[in-house]
Amino acid sequence: MVLNCPQCAQQFVSVFTETVDWVDGEDPQYWTLLPVTVEESRILIEQGGQLAVATLNSLAPERRSLTRAHPKGDEARCSWGFGMWVGPHD
Repeated sequence: MVLNCPQCAQQFVSVFTETVDWVDGEDPQYWTLLPVTVEESRILIEQGGQLAVATLNSLAPERRSLTRAHPKGDEARCSWGFGMWVGPHD
């Protein structure tokens, strides 16, 4: 989804993924937040349901992003990265 900061109006792409394994209820979850330009945001919104994972993964690979990883059976961790990576998901 595309989000807007209520303070500065910066737009971000937010991607949440989860792989459901049907065991124990502690499924691995991953989240990435990447700032985008107005033009990038417009293109992503226009593509809507036709948006390909490859398009997201190629978006601004040099730009900083915030990630949160919560692997199964482990602690959740937040870290800085670059670009967007949409991994395996259900």
